[in-house]
Amino acid sequence: MSKLNQTLLGMWIISLAVLVFVVMNLDNESEIHVVEGQMNHTVENATNNTSKAPTQVAEPEIVIEPEPEPEPVNKKETVRLAMIGDVLLHYRLAQYKDFTSSFASVAPLMQSYDYLIANQESPPVGNKYALSGYPQFSSPPHILRDIQQAGVDLVTIANNHTVDKGEGGVRTFFENLDAQNMPYVGAYKNQEDKNVHRIIELGSIKIGMLAYTYGTNGLYLPKGSPFIINYIDESRIKADVEAIRNEVDVLAVSMHWGSEYVYGENDYQRHYAKVLNDAGADIVFGTHPHVLQPYKKWVSEAQHETHVFYSLGNFFSTILTVPNSMIGGIASMEITKEGDNVTIGSPRLDATSVLKDADGIYRVYPLKDVEARSVKNLEWVKKVVGSEVSVY
Repeated sequence: MSKLNQTLLGMWIISLAVLVFVVMNLDNESEIHVVEGQMNHTVENATNNTSKAPTQVAEPEIVIEPEPEPEPVNKKETVRLAMIGDVLLHYRLAQYKDFTSSFASVAPLMQSYDYLIANQESPPVGNKYALSGYPQFSSPPHILRDIQQAGVDLVTIANNHTVDKGEGGVRTFFENLDAQNMPYVGAYKNQEDKNVHRIIELGSIKIGMLAYTYGTNGLYLPKGSPFIINYIDESRIKADVEAIRNEVDVLAVSMHWGSEYVYGENDYQRHYAKVLNDAGADIVFGTHPHVLQPYKKWVSEAQHETHVFYSLGNFFSTILTVPNSMIGGIASMEITKEGDNVTIGSPRLDATSVLKDADGIYRVYPLKDVEARSVKNLEWVKKVVGSEVSVY
C-alpha cells in the first residue's frame, strides 16, 4: 500500500473514532452550559460532569406589610372654672394689715378649682390715696396679694367703683396689679392692652374671658385718657365675642349688673343674657347686687347653651345694714374636652358666709361649716339659686 493510501486510511480511522466519540456523548451535551460572567468552558468540563446540576430555585420575595396606623386616642380632660363675688372692703376691713386670717378657712376650697376669678370691686390704691370705704373706696394693695395666695388666679376690674379715685386711681390700680403679677380683665391700660385677648389655658382647654360693667357711678375718665373701661353695650359685646370666639373652646363673661339687694334678676339682666347667648358666650358670672340671685340656662334658636349665674353675692364685704349680703358663693362650671368635642355642665355653688369672730376679725367660711352661726343656711341658698344648681 502506498504511503498516500496509508495516510488516507489513518485519517479515515481517526475521523471514524471522533464520530463514534461524539455519538456516544450526545446525552451529555445538555451538561455543557454557559454561566454568565465565565468566558472559557472546555469539553473536558462537559465529559467529566456525569450528573445533572441541581435546578436553581429563586428564593421567594419577602414582602413586609406596614403596620396599620393606630387609631387616634382622644384625650379626655375635665376642669372646673369658678368665680367668687364682690371683694368690697368697707373702711373697717380696709384697715386690716393682713387678710390671710380672713381667708384661711375658705382657702382650701378656693384652691380646689382649676381656675378661680374674683371681682375686685374696691380699688386697691391705698398706697397713694387715703384708705376709705363707701361711697368712694380706696383699699390697701395687699388685698391683691392675699386673695392671690388664697387661690384667686385673675380679677375682673369692670365695676362701678373702678374710677372712684379718678384717672390717677386707675393708673395706681394697674401699677399695683403689675406689682403683684395679678392678671386682670374688664379695664385696660390702653387699646393695645385691650387687644390682648385674655385666654386661660388649662391643658388643651382654652377659655376666653371678657368683663363689663353697667357704669361707674357717674364718674368717667377724662377725654384723651389712655385707660379703657368696658361698659355694657350691645354692639361692643357682640364685636368682642366675635373677635375671640374662634380662638377658644369656652367663652366666659363677667357682668356687673342688676338691682342691689334684690334676689331675682331684672329685665336688663335678662336682655343682656339673651344678647350674650345669641352672640356665643358659654358662661356668665354676675356681680353687683351684693346678694345671691338665681342660675338659669339660656338656649338660643341655634341651640347654643349659655349658663348664667345672675349674681354671686358678696364674697368679702360688710354691708351690715343688709344682713343677707353676708351670704355669697363660689359659682363653678365643669368643662370637659375630648377630641374636638367640648361640653359644659354640672353647675355648682359652694355657699360662703362672712362672720365676725370673737377676736373682732371678719372671716369668710364655707357656709356648710357655720350654718348655726350664719344669718341664712344652705336651704335658703338653694331656694334662691334654684334647683338646677348643686349647692354645697
